[in-house]
This record gives sequence, structure tokens and C-alpha cells, in this order.
Amino acid sequence: MRSSIRWIRSRLELAGEGYPPLFTAVTLLGSFTIIIGATAQRVPIDPPWWALMGAGVALISLLLDLWLQSKLPCNILAAVSTGLMLMDPVSLDIAPLFLALTTAIAAAMESLRASVAVLALSITVIVIAGVTDHLQSPAAYLLAILCGWLVGYMMLYQKLLSENEVRAQRVRADRAAGDERRRIAREVHDVIAHSLSITMLNVTGARRALQDGDRADALEALEDAERLGRQAMTEIRFIVKVLGTDGAEAAPTPGACDVEHLIDEYRKAGLTVSVDRSGDLTTVPGPIGSALYRITQESLANVVKHASTPSASITLRADDQVSLCVRNPYAPGARPGTDGSGIEGMKQRARLLGGEVDVRPDADEWVVRAVFPTAASPESAAVERTAV
Repeated sequence: MRSSIRWIRSRLELAGEGYPPLFTAVTLLGSFTIIIGATAQRVPIDPPWWALMGAGVALISLLLDLWLQSKLPCNILAAVSTGLMLMDPVSLDIAPLFLALTTAIAAAMESLRASVAVLALSITVIVIAGVTDHLQSPAAYLLAILCGWLVGYMMLYQKLLSENEVRAQRVRADRAAGDERRRIAREVHDVIAHSLSITMLNVTGARRALQDGDRADALEALEDAERLGRQAMTEIRFIVKVLGTDGAEAAPTPGACDVEHLIDEYRKAGLTVSVDRSGDLTTVPGPIGSALYRITQESLANVVKHASTPSASITLRADDQVSLCVRNPYAPGARPGTDGSGIEGMKQRARLLGGEVDVRPDADEWVVRAVFPTAASPESAAVERTAV
């Protein structure tokens, strides 16, 4: 029983060509009802049995409707069926309504050119029947056919609009998924690059301290490396946890006031950093503060990886606009590392907040400049609130 129901449903879906199975079921049931009613109007049926021949052709068209993708053969058979029925005229004939219904189906499922051809065929059948006195009030039936075609065409138009909306939603979903993948990659990159950079500095300091016989400094450096490694593991676990949930739990994000603590970590690991700060960092909006922190973090990590001298100078301004400038020694002709996604990640963060990042060599220095408006847009704030 269930297999039969599934088979019937599959046939209805195939015949509907994108419309719900209920659409096909209702149109088939309506057509069958009209055929039975039109045949009953002609009882008793006398030779040459026009009504029975018309009913047979109509039933064949309904069966073909379940198997053929194109509805044009069914529409032609419907026109033949209605013409045969009208050979045996009756008052208040409902046989032309079958023609109106099949015309509506053609308008809803065929191209505009094909549906107009079906409309012309249906009108021709009604006009010929009216001229030959086989049909009373042909104008009313012509109006019914025209209304049927208009309703069918409106259904087709709505279907096309719906399909376009589904495609647009799919494109938006793909774009959002791509943006989310890039955001996650950016966050993971920042966490790992920051932690590994400071860990490298601490391990290097520990090695040099052991070479100099200073075990206390070596132990302190190794303890800092261990602490940062555990902190990085905790942040990565949090990222994985957020990705595995519905996202209702907000992730803690660093702000502008945390930049000083970040710089202290690099200083403690052995990087020489000078800071020139002006303005009140507490007034910097959260999304911009988070971007400042991450850009500073990436810039200092690049200093550790690529700079010839482990030193940097930072200028941070918070007034009519928020600006950040990180400078470190750069040997002319040297090629900075380009195998990572850090620089592009910084630029993406700035663009989301209406700012910009410029990264380039300047004489004997490598310079990272970031400028942001004082206030973040609502869209960018919503994006950054989801950041880890």
C-alpha cells in the first residue's frame, strides 16, 4: 500500500514539473469530474456516440498527462475531446470547461509561445462550435478560456519568481558560508600565530639563558611558553566548541584596552616594543577595539617571524578617528613572508568596519597602518560580535 502511494506521489511530482503534487492531483481530479459531468449531460447517448468517443480521448489525455513532460499532446487531445463532445450539443454545456482547465495548465507549465498556441487552438474550437450552432453563448466560454490562461500564466510567473528567490538565497548562503570560513581561518590564524610567536621568543630566550648558565631565567621563559601554549589550546578548544553549537554562546573578544597587555607579553618574551599612545582607549567601540588588538597581534607576530631585529614601535591614536601604526626594522631588498593569510586577514577586518589597512616598506622600516572611523556600522558590529 505504501509503495503504491509513493509511486502515485512520484508520478504526480513528475507531472507537476516543480509544482506541488497537490496541484497536479487537483487539476486531474477537476478534469476527470468535468469529463464525467459532460458525458452525463448527454445521457442517453445515441449513435454515433460522439460523447463516448470524446470521453475516451479525454481519459487518454489524462493518462498521458502523468507520463509526458510536455503538456502539448494532452492539450491537443483535450481540444479533440471537447470538439467530439460538442458534436452532441446540450444546454448549459460544461464540456468547454475542460478546454479552459487544460488551457490554464498549459499556461502554467509551458513556455509563453506554446501556451499562446494552446490558447489559440482552444479559442478556435469554441468559435467553430459557436458558428455551427453546436454551442450556446460561446462568448461566455471564450471568457472562461481567457481567464484560465491568465490564471495559469500568473501561476507560472509566481513559480519563476520563487525559483529565482531560491537561487538568490542559495547564492547568499554560499557567500555567507565563504565569509564564515574566512573569518574562522582568520581567527585560528591569529590565535596560533600569536601564541607560537611568543613561544618561539620564550624558547629562544630559554636556550640563551641556559647557554649563559642562568637557569632561573630559562625556567621563567619556559613557564611563559608553557602558559601561552595552554592558553592557545584553550582558545582553539573554544573555537571548536562554538563551531559545534548553535552559536548562542557569545565568545569573549579582546578590545583596545587589551593591546597594552598584548605588548607586555611580547616584551616579556624578549621583543623590544616602544609605544606612543594618545586618547582614551575606553571610548573605542568594541568591534574596532577587537580589530586593533588583532592587527597589533598579527603585526608583532610578523616582527618575530620576519624582522632582522626583534624590535618594533607602535603609535596608537584615539580621537576623531582611531589609527594604529606599527613599525619595525626592514632590510631593503628583503622579501617579507607571503605564504600566510595574515596581511589579507588584517585588510578584511578593516573593510568590515569601514576602515583600511596599508602594509608596505618605508625606507628601512616595514610599516603597518590601520585607520578606522570613530563609530562602527551596525552591520560590521554584528559581524565582529560573532568573532572568537
